[in-house]
Amino acid sequence: MKLNRRQVVRLAAAGGAGLLVPCKFAAAQQGASSAAEFSKHFSDMGAEVLDPLPLITGSSFNGGLRFDDTRKSYPGGMSVSVQPSSRIEDAGKSNETGVLALFHIGVLNLSTGAGPRDAIKLLLGYVVDEVGLDPEKLVFVSTEVFKPYFSSNSLLQKGRFVKRDQAEAMAAGDGSGFFAPAGHPETKGFATVSLHYPIGSGTSAELQYPLPDYLEIGEICLVEPGDGAAGPVGGGFGLERLAIATGAPAPDYADSRASLVEAVKKEASETGTDLPAGLKVFAD
Repeated sequence: MKLNRRQVVRLAAAGGAGLLVPCKFAAAQQGASSAAEFSKHFSDMGAEVLDPLPLITGSSFNGGLRFDDTRKSYPGGMSVSVQPSSRIEDAGKSNETGVLALFHIGVLNLSTGAGPRDAIKLLLGYVVDEVGLDPEKLVFVSTEVFKPYFSSNSLLQKGRFVKRDQAEAMAAGDGSGFFAPAGHPETKGFATVSLHYPIGSGTSAELQYPLPDYLEIGEICLVEPGDGAAGPVGGGFGLERLAIATGAPAPDYADSRASLVEAVKKEASETGTDLPAGLKVFAD
């Protein structure tokens, strides 16, 4: 079996450090490594590395916690960032694989004039060539909008496309075909495709969304230059979910909850900001 660069690094690290690393420490190491690798991969291509946005937003949306990576404005050139985020809707989902109180989104935004084909090429190439995901196991969920991209990309075609009804996707706004969380202050919504990877058998001949045996690992924006739709051109991946997909160490819900509480309290203390209401959902 041919190993990619990331797998070689992991094996070397395991050989040097031994295998008796406590799970929590290993997950923390993996998180820092994933964030650094994501940023370096695209900064080596010329992307500007952006600082993450604060976890405390001062908005009533999402209880005042950072929902995602969406910014008010973006540089004209390609940029990359790793954004800590939290969603109060996840507070009661501690038993669901991949759901965390605090998670990190690896975000790539492209230069002005770039489009979805550029984003697909770069981001799909990253998860296949660098992370090591099997392209034949990937499932893409979107609407009819995604069809021309899928039919013209041989790497996409190694996976499977699950088509979702346009009206259903727009009403849900969950990123599987359309991203438009109700009340989000920074976006009016835009077309997307979500990427999913098996965590169970994942062998069903017929697939229908939602996909119970698959983990959503990321989303790519499908806005063409000049469409006039609000939103970035690029996409993002949940870095902890990529770790889960590859079998690497990842934090559990309890660890991520403790990290969220600590990070928000630290930020509030350093900035003189009140604790956001949304923290009580996780702290209680």
